[in-house]
Amino acid sequence: MAGTDGTSGPPAARPWQVALVVALYVIALGAVRLGLSPFLEIDEAQFVGAVDLRLVYANSHPPLYNWLVRGALELTGWRWPLAVAFVKAALLATTYLLVFDAVRRLAGPTTGVLALALAALMPQVSWMSAHTLAHSVLVLAGAVGVVAALTATARRATSAAFLALGVAAAVGALGKANIVLLLGGLTVAATLDPFWRGRFADLRALLAPAAFALLAGPAYLAAALQLEASTARVAKLYDDGPFSALDVPLVGLDGVLSLALSALASGGLVALLVAIFARTPPPLDEAAEATRRLLWRAMGIGLGALAALVAAADATVVHERYLIPLLAPLPVVAALHLSGWPRRGAVVAAGATAFAVVPAAMAAMTAFDDHRFARPYDALLAPLVDDLPAGRIGVVSWRHDLAANLTLALRRAGREADILGDPLAGAPDLALAVDRREGRPPEAPPGFCTVRSTSIEAPLRNLTGRTMTLRATIARPC
Repeated sequence: MAGTDGTSGPPAARPWQVALVVALYVIALGAVRLGLSPFLEIDEAQFVGAVDLRLVYANSHPPLYNWLVRGALELTGWRWPLAVAFVKAALLATTYLLVFDAVRRLAGPTTGVLALALAALMPQVSWMSAHTLAHSVLVLAGAVGVVAALTATARRATSAAFLALGVAAAVGALGKANIVLLLGGLTVAATLDPFWRGRFADLRALLAPAAFALLAGPAYLAAALQLEASTARVAKLYDDGPFSALDVPLVGLDGVLSLALSALASGGLVALLVAIFARTPPPLDEAAEATRRLLWRAMGIGLGALAALVAAADATVVHERYLIPLLAPLPVVAALHLSGWPRRGAVVAAGATAFAVVPAAMAAMTAFDDHRFARPYDALLAPLVDDLPAGRIGVVSWRHDLAANLTLALRRAGREADILGDPLAGAPDLALAVDRREGRPPEAPPGFCTVRSTSIEAPLRNLTGRTMTLRATIARPC
């Protein structure tokens, strides 16, 4: 039986059906996440104390995710778990639907579903994005939006397509600066390709850079004026990596090897499927072939440029999440290659299984590991709450996620509490310094004098039988 898009197999899913499945899936993910804990994962917790609508934040990321969380907090009555779950669900739904739509425009809805399944086989897209990542989810949505806008442009160069391209690129750039790897690769690849030179030889194409500059320009100008804050995370390229033992002077050999490993871990399975079963894609029309060609070349140029940069900078490690925007086109081009493979149904089944495993794995990790969702923040604070003097509490810790979750626990207990130094908070009447590490209690923060210190232990909220110890110091302004 022929599919409605001309491929063999069952009838193609209709776009509204795919949209419904995606919506139900992300709602289920959000429900599982909210059911697991009223507290925050590490990437969720970074926004506590950082939603005051600045252009530059201390975590060195561009500001859009912080702004989205602030908007969700306003909509949800400042319910933190609900707000961060809402933003994550919206971005994941947008990403999945854009992957489907990009391929649907090129090769029909059946191949669009295949692209979604291939995306599920990329751990950073299906697992890490759903479980813990934040800014990387936003840059992924922006990168996939760029790909979808390019597919629309390939079909028909319109003002709307060029505008969408600029907006998507700006969204990605306001999520994470590493989208430059994809945008740079696309720019070079398009410049070298006659089809794309023809598409962009149109005055309306100027809408793309104009929209990008208008939307992303102010944040990047502010970042340039505050380089110390906006570039602090560059130091993470020099953390110990899996190949640090192979470090050689002046050349980042270990970093290049780390990059290769991260690329294989992120997209190796999808690339392997193409290499083994579909090196040559089935016949494509001019627009689809030009898009396939452009995206492959862009990824190759981006990876090559990053490898050269890592080697020249003598960097030591490239984490998988750094490659998320650069590899965003992979499920799209892979689906075009595999659309004629007789056993592509097995890929769809494997992808559906991978997506289905994610919420179950989140629940299992919470139940059987020392996960932040299982940590007993309420129980740890219970012995302290009644003894804490009246007034606003400023919570501080060397681990921001610990301070953030204990702030939320104090609020759940009816106390006024904020991260110490939160620009939206008033001056604290006392400080609560907290730590999980063994040893002496944490010191009072500058400007505060210790009232007393204590140590509390409580069992994790799961099946491990383990406990968590909290060391706390209560202090007043000196």
